[in-house]
Amino acid sequence: MVRWNYLNWEEMVDTAEKFFREKISSDKKIVLVHHGDADGVTSAVYIADVLKKITGREIEHRIWVSTKSYRLKQEKLIIDNIAPDVLIITDLDIAKEKELLRHWSDTIDDVFIYDHHNILESYKESIPRSIEYLNARMLNIEGIWHPASFFGYELHKRFFDQKNYDWIVAIGLRGDHALFSDEYVALVNNLENDYPELLENIEGKDYKNLLEKSVYYINAGFFYNPDLHEQTVFKVLWKAKELDDYSFIYSNKAESEALVRKRKELKTAIKTTYEKSKEKMELFDSSPLIIYRIDTPHYILGVIAGMIADDHPERIVLVLNKFQDEISGEIREGESANFNVVNILLDISKDFSYLSVGGHPRAAGCLFSVDKYKEFYDKFIRAVNENI
Repeated sequence: MVRWNYLNWEEMVDTAEKFFREKISSDKKIVLVHHGDADGVTSAVYIADVLKKITGREIEHRIWVSTKSYRLKQEKLIIDNIAPDVLIITDLDIAKEKELLRHWSDTIDDVFIYDHHNILESYKESIPRSIEYLNARMLNIEGIWHPASFFGYELHKRFFDQKNYDWIVAIGLRGDHALFSDEYVALVNNLENDYPELLENIEGKDYKNLLEKSVYYINAGFFYNPDLHEQTVFKVLWKAKELDDYSFIYSNKAESEALVRKRKELKTAIKTTYEKSKEKMELFDSSPLIIYRIDTPHYILGVIAGMIADDHPERIVLVLNKFQDEISGEIREGESANFNVVNILLDISKDFSYLSVGGHPRAAGCLFSVDKYKEFYDKFIRAVNENI
């Protein structure tokens, strides 16, 4: 039953722990569905480890989801074919998908969802009461959203007294631009004590430290080949967990060889696309805004937006890409900017019913249909100027 009155984060994790202890057993068929980026895959590794401890075996059915599959049309067919007793979903913004949620509620005994994207009042109506839906934004505490990696980490601690692999959650949180917020000071202190080399500055590389390098390699498997059957990222991270060695991610050993290759290919694609952005991005004299319309088969909008924001620390950057009949956008703030891009998008969405919004104050994304491009473009520019 969906609750909307959690007192604090601990109570929310209590609810998750209760679900896993009561609903998971070795005789049940379980499907784990997770987003394929750093945050999603790290949360899946933690959850899969919990499932393994309860059932005594590694999870058999796991579905890796690309950002372009948020409506889960293909995944729905696969899940229907498997016919699980329990469905677990992490790091996917699907609370608004009324028909999909109702379908799962009717056909699957137990459904658990952990998400951290923005929630709307209307979700109280769209989520069936039989589904266990958790989202840290339900707490309505400013600055608290707790990405899926942190949820997985906290759940994992309820089932394992030791070995919670702080470096795994750090990869997820860093990938989701959240690690260095005030909420994770204790975790960062643990990293500095136990894995000091992870955060040490490295000069002359395309990453600042080994933690950032790990994120780049994990995301390479996601961005370069977002495919339902691609399991490289999870397999590599799972092996690294078993070894308790983050360097295995980029070691170029048997399991990680494909990931290293994809990182090289992705690096070339990013460099080419980024160089083009310098010629085609739209700068506004009267506004701290940069807009760049990208044309690439690789889903690397966030990477390009972040690179442009690094070059223009005082500006807000919007990168847009057309895919079939939809346009996706990634927004980043430079270090010196302070606009809260999620608030800007939510302000637009009040009058823009076709806009899907997710993210955090300094890094957000959106999705809308192609025929709404002009409307979104005008509203976004207006909203940015009103927030100056």
